[in-house]
Amino acid sequence: MLPALAVAGMLVPVATPAMAVQAAPTSPGVVGLPTPTGQADEDIIAESDRLRREFGFEASGTELPSTLKADMAFAASADEDTQPLVNEWGFIGTAAEAAEMQRRDTLTSAVEPMVQKFGEQGNFAGQFLDTKNGGRLVVQFADALPGKEARDELAAKAVSSGSSADDVEFRVVQRSSLELTNAMKTVWEWDDSTADTVSVVSVEEDVEANRLNVALKPGTDPAGLRETLGNLGVPANITVSKGADDLACTSRNACGSPRRGGVGVTMPSGGGCTIGWVVKKGSSWGAVTAGHCDWGRNSGTVKSGAAYGSLTSNNALKNGTHADMRFISISSDAKPWLYQNNSSKARVVKKQALGSVGSSSCLFGRNSATPTCGKITSTNASRRSSTCGCVVYGQSAATFSAKPGDSGGAVASSTTGNTARGILSGSDGAGKMHYSSIGYTSTYSMGNLATG
Repeated sequence: MLPALAVAGMLVPVATPAMAVQAAPTSPGVVGLPTPTGQADEDIIAESDRLRREFGFEASGTELPSTLKADMAFAASADEDTQPLVNEWGFIGTAAEAAEMQRRDTLTSAVEPMVQKFGEQGNFAGQFLDTKNGGRLVVQFADALPGKEARDELAAKAVSSGSSADDVEFRVVQRSSLELTNAMKTVWEWDDSTADTVSVVSVEEDVEANRLNVALKPGTDPAGLRETLGNLGVPANITVSKGADDLACTSRNACGSPRRGGVGVTMPSGGGCTIGWVVKKGSSWGAVTAGHCDWGRNSGTVKSGAAYGSLTSNNALKNGTHADMRFISISSDAKPWLYQNNSSKARVVKKQALGSVGSSSCLFGRNSATPTCGKITSTNASRRSSTCGCVVYGQSAATFSAKPGDSGGAVASSTTGNTARGILSGSDGAGKMHYSSIGYTSTYSMGNLATG
């Protein structure tokens, strides 16, 4: 049986309130983590610009450069090996912005158990952080709001987490998440009924606009789909996709014992993927990666330099599944760790949290020395795997970048890696990456996230 909200294509794992993480101070007003070179190069500046816009910290033309100048002046008198630039959410920002990001993380973690209860109601319509209006948490329902007692209870949880009651807004919208999920399934049924069964690449619930976002293969005539959705009374933003990419490849990484998450592995076929998270199944250890990695194989040695573990037949990826995820058994010597970066190879994993639309997500993949971050754009998304042609539901979508070989990589709430979000599935072909919630490991008999 799927857990609560899986019926609506979503899973909200219960999470404990987040603990505040203090980033190391740099120059006045700037906080961050070490970068590989400690230099504010053009890529770092461009990435910071993108993330600041997405999270609502839209700087004027001079604010970010002046921040960098202050930091670089500070760096000139510091040891170059300890020059911090980028904060744990992946961008260069002020101390006030870091505090605001922490407030948002703590707020969404604190209210997740109650949002899970709301999700059991048929008229629940999702929640998101309104980054255009100060990061307020918006909780939506179709037609009518829940009773005042329930609303007050959620507001009280927000206040206890360090936010104010004004940081939560309840909103009535036209369509529930259940209605949009049913329409999403209709889109895939329409796709399967056409001559070209790969016309649709991905479908996502756009909780902010209360509609669907659909990406089609180039050359697909959208008229039939528009008619189908029009008959349902469901609006959709239809775009042309570049095509889904499952991000598998043929390369190698090496990370010795103990076994941990966030490391590149070579599959029995010789292809390259990334381990997401270490899990505990009873008294046994294991790890999870993407289900499309070596899809069709059920045995063989998985390596990260030396042997990492063994491939098993426990693979959740099939048509209509809620997880592009498979289980790798580990005979011994595993730890609840994540390979964060080259200077922190054993980050202890503490907990899991789905997050809200508007929250941050960061990918730990084999192709990047440091995590790549972005904003969650949907927690109810579906895509067709280019490996098996399977449609995977119940995924989250985010704006971080990924490359071939990052499949299966760990998705966390920030660059610290101590709060798990999910397992990278692949590109939706429309500029976003999809990942499966870590909460589905228990649903598909792969154990539970290992924490320390």
